[in-house]
Amino acid sequence: MEAIIADALPQGAYEFQFTLSNKSRPDCCIHMPDNRHLIIDAKFPLEATTALENAKTDDERLQATRQLRQNLGKHIDDISGKYLIKGETQDVAFMFIPSESMFAELYDGFDDVLQKGYRSGVIIVSPSLLMLAIQVVQQIQKDARMREAADKILKEVGLMIEDVQRLKDRVENLDKHFGTVNKDIEQIVISADKILTRGEKIKDVEFGEEPASADVIAVPLTRRLGAAE
Repeated sequence: MEAIIADALPQGAYEFQFTLSNKSRPDCCIHMPDNRHLIIDAKFPLEATTALENAKTDDERLQATRQLRQNLGKHIDDISGKYLIKGETQDVAFMFIPSESMFAELYDGFDDVLQKGYRSGVIIVSPSLLMLAIQVVQQIQKDARMREAADKILKEVGLMIEDVQRLKDRVENLDKHFGTVNKDIEQIVISADKILTRGEKIKDVEFGEEPASADVIAVPLTRRLGAAE
């Protein structure tokens, strides 16, 4: 079981002898994307199975079959009671059987045990079935990583759109500012042109003849005074 898990899943995706909240420690705990653990138990009752395989008489076979059925039933109850915790683990747990031939024996002669396991949320799996189940787990974890990456991309795109909107607003404000500055400059140029025009007019003004001196003005004034006498 450990070899199958370790070969198929990356470190950190599982843990052996993981301690659950009720202090129980399953053989393997696979950490699923929904934060609910998938439990695998490998404590299969081998003694009863071996006794059944080695039975030479019908009585020995009957007794071994009865003992195996009892052991399996109890083990299913233990797994269901200790390792299925609502909100913490998946709704089903795996009971691992280390032999394909043992699983075939159970499948052929212990259908009632398999059905009890299904009803209790305990799925009995052989090595090949466990490998298939782990492949499903791999795909689930891959899909979860892709969804997480997609969520991150969407978040970053949203932030980028907000940045672009802010940049657009700032460019518009800058354009308005430049527009105001350009108008002010145009007004300044117009005023300067007016000042230059007025200066040119003042420069081009032509004054008349120069004013007469005081002596020139005095002569006619003396004559007017003499005439008056």
